[in-house]
Amino acid sequence: MARVMGGMVKGRRLACPSGLQFRPTTGRVKEFIFSYLNNDIEGSTLLDLFSGTGSLGIEALSRGAKEVSFVEKSIVSLKLLKKNISNCGYSDKVNIFKEDVFFFLKRTGRKKCTFDLVIADPPFKQNLRNKIVDHVDKNRILSPKSLLIVEHESHDPDFGDHGLVMIRQRKFGHCYVSVYRTGD
Repeated sequence: MARVMGGMVKGRRLACPSGLQFRPTTGRVKEFIFSYLNNDIEGSTLLDLFSGTGSLGIEALSRGAKEVSFVEKSIVSLKLLKKNISNCGYSDKVNIFKEDVFFFLKRTGRKKCTFDLVIADPPFKQNLRNKIVDHVDKNRILSPKSLLIVEHESHDPDFGDHGLVMIRQRKFGHCYVSVYRTGD
């Protein structure tokens, strides 16, 4: 069972699916992300890609994010996501999109929508880090001086053929967290 680690609903339990397919963000990784973001959360608009049950986006809301957009295509995860959002009292601060992340990024880019923060926790086995960074950059999803945070495994390459700059990377066992900033 995952928990909210800080903010207004600190300690609140979040519903999670059981089974081997589910890989929640560990407490250590979540603490690193939100300690790193620190004051950037307050009043921000956040995009949570591959949101699963919403652990990262809900954590951001608890710590003062103004609004979070969740993108998830799994029916099972979406049911739990909606339950977790409701149980935390954040239904009025979220947008939920049931669709493929890369389709969402293209569509959102065409509408010229931007976010202050983007967090992505994709399935590790698919090696999606470079594709995520590339799509976020090409579709201009980030506001100027905004951050993209991607969780990935060590063997998931960043080919660097994009306009985002990696400003921090931290290892947690087999998981890495890479932080990118717009070059603007």
